[in-house]
Amino acid sequence: MTEESLCLLCHCRIKENTLFSNLTDEQLEIFKHAVTTSLHKKKDVIFVEGGPCPGFYVVKSGRVKLIKTARDGKEQIIKILQPGELLGMETFYNGKRYGNTAMAMDDCELCFIEKNAFFRIIGEHPSIAKKIIIALSKDLDNAYSKIGSMGLMTAREKMAHLLYTLSKEYGFTENGKIKLNLSLSRLEIAELLGITQETAIRLLKSFKEDGVIDIKRKEIIIKSIAKLEALGE
Repeated sequence: MTEESLCLLCHCRIKENTLFSNLTDEQLEIFKHAVTTSLHKKKDVIFVEGGPCPGFYVVKSGRVKLIKTARDGKEQIIKILQPGELLGMETFYNGKRYGNTAMAMDDCELCFIEKNAFFRIIGEHPSIAKKIIIALSKDLDNAYSKIGSMGLMTAREKMAHLLYTLSKEYGFTENGKIKLNLSLSRLEIAELLGITQETAIRLLKSFKEDGVIDIKRKEIIIKSIAKLEALGE
């Protein structure tokens, strides 16, 4: 393995991920030689649903979307991952097949940790295993809470909640308004919410007419974060 293929964990954003956030620098160093990096162009497929699962990835730069395909061929975006987030680890319980398709939304650099190497490290270091188990339980609790709340929302409430969440994760303030540093098509927004593209367009138009947001092509500007938060509750 060459020096260029190594991800220096302490120099990238892997420590910001909840799975690794409680690890010390010395504990992160243990993972260093188990990690390789790869570059992917925009729209590259990183892995496909049903494909073999040799390990998991950490997004080092760029963004990746996870896609679930229904039997009728309809696709839904499960999540948009940004630097520091994991993808592909959700299938470790059987270790055979990826449950979703991952596609690069930008030019990306990804860190890859092979499954057997990961299990070897946590087997040899119980203190690391304990911290990772606790971190995974927190992620699971957050996922349950999100699924429960989203399931009770109307399409309008879901849209407001999504825009509010995106403003917190991708927004930056300019002239008293929040701009989303994220380019999403109407179809991608619809897929994130599990609604039709027509419904997504109609809801965005109504939010604009109500003075909650402004839209310039693919750019969304939050004019009133308070109204948006109230609509998503």
